[in-house]
Amino acid sequence: MLNDVQRMYDRLPAAPDDPEQPGDDRHTVTRRELARSLFLACDRLAHRQAAALVDQVLDEIAETLIKGESVTLCNFGKFVIVEKKERKGRNPRTGDFALVKPRKVVSFRASKYLKAAVSTGNPTDDA
Repeated sequence: MLNDVQRMYDRLPAAPDDPEQPGDDRHTVTRRELARSLFLACDRLAHRQAAALVDQVLDEIAETLIKGESVTLCNFGKFVIVEKKERKGRNPRTGDFALVKPRKVVSFRASKYLKAAVSTGNPTDDA
């Protein structure tokens, strides 16, 4: 697995010094940026090991959700599976009505600490 991750990250372009795009006030954090942050935070961790660790954590979260279980990350939030019932939907282009099949979706519920940090714009030391 480490060799696959190594090849994947070798093909990606280097992380920009300024992640903000000119004229764009939004930014999405990528797996590569998470791995880079982990690498910079842990002096004994190689960049490839950090990338493998990020992938392993995300894979574990995905596998747990696929099994139908919830994932709770303390002071961050909870990923839960929500079962949607069958309902009537409408095609916005044509206006035709159709039945939307029942399905399971992933929902994220932020913790009160994350909500407070987002609303104030300041990360908390407690989280």
